[in-house]
Amino acid sequence: MTTDIETAIESFRDAAILPDRWTQALDQIARACNSEGATVVLVPTTRAADAAVSSELRPHVRDHLFGPIRDRLRDERVHPDLRYPFMPDFAYASQQEIGRDSYYQEFLAPRGLGWNCTAALTRDMMICVKRGFSRGPYEGADLQALNATLPWLRAMSRTARMTWRSGFSGQLSAFERSGRGALLLDRRGRVLQANRCAKFGDGLDVVDDRLQAPRAAERHKLQQFLAAVIDNALTHSPPQSRTIALPRPSGRRPWLLDGIACTDAVRSLHSRAAALVLITDLEAPLRPSHQALHQLFGFTPVESRLACALLAGHSLQQTATSLAISEGHARQRLKAIFAKTGTARQAELTALLAKLG
Repeated sequence: MTTDIETAIESFRDAAILPDRWTQALDQIARACNSEGATVVLVPTTRAADAAVSSELRPHVRDHLFGPIRDRLRDERVHPDLRYPFMPDFAYASQQEIGRDSYYQEFLAPRGLGWNCTAALTRDMMICVKRGFSRGPYEGADLQALNATLPWLRAMSRTARMTWRSGFSGQLSAFERSGRGALLLDRRGRVLQANRCAKFGDGLDVVDDRLQAPRAAERHKLQQFLAAVIDNALTHSPPQSRTIALPRPSGRRPWLLDGIACTDAVRSLHSRAAALVLITDLEAPLRPSHQALHQLFGFTPVESRLACALLAGHSLQQTATSLAISEGHARQRLKAIFAKTGTARQAELTALLAKLG
């Protein structure tokens, strides 16, 4: 393997995690493979955010993806398949078909291009290199060089996907530790992952892997909210804070949903994530962890349970009963809690502890 190809593979690995580097990485792949340009695309390709493009191909990518002249032969005959190596033009089309095909003759040729070579990186992602007619089709040593890189590019793609998945799992766990439900959605609005604090029912459910509300008005409101968050990610716009409240049929306080666009994840192409949705249950009691209360204030286990019960709105008498202690003992513990937290009244104490929920 030449130094140029090794450098290109390393650049590809970096770009899959740091999407600002895609153009540089694909430029290096194109040079190392005797090509004018390279693309990495998700299949099906429905918008520009589904593709990463080298610098020489960038002026043509929108026309290539969405223009009137379609790459009909490849669209019909080439699909992501990890069983196969790189497929040059003559692997799926005859010379006669290429000679009369409008994509080759009316789209590629006027732009100084002529030949393609395509391979699957994952089950929904393909890489394609392109070069001019004067270089001739991909064959012989050039095709061998491409196929020598393919196992490495596929391995980098698998690693990148696992890295993104691990990162988002960590984020979901972090929200779980703070008591907030969190969902990860893909670019089609389907739920990919959810943490254990994500609760459903009473006006908010997951149906066929999608968030749903039971009534038409709320369902429309939820769909608009999710579409706006995902569009924010797909258009690479500056992230915007989006929040909606969904009424509950039970009449309890509404669900509060915050949407966060995963812009970098979308641009990486190797992350399936497009949006993070945080769910706040306004009826759920705030419960700081016993460990946090011990670390911050030196609470004993009984003092921690007492403080959490008061924070949840229970009276001192109710709390004493639930803890199986006398009300007098509970008052003594409450005085100790006041001393440890520097507070003097129950309202002041609960206001302080609410900041830890």
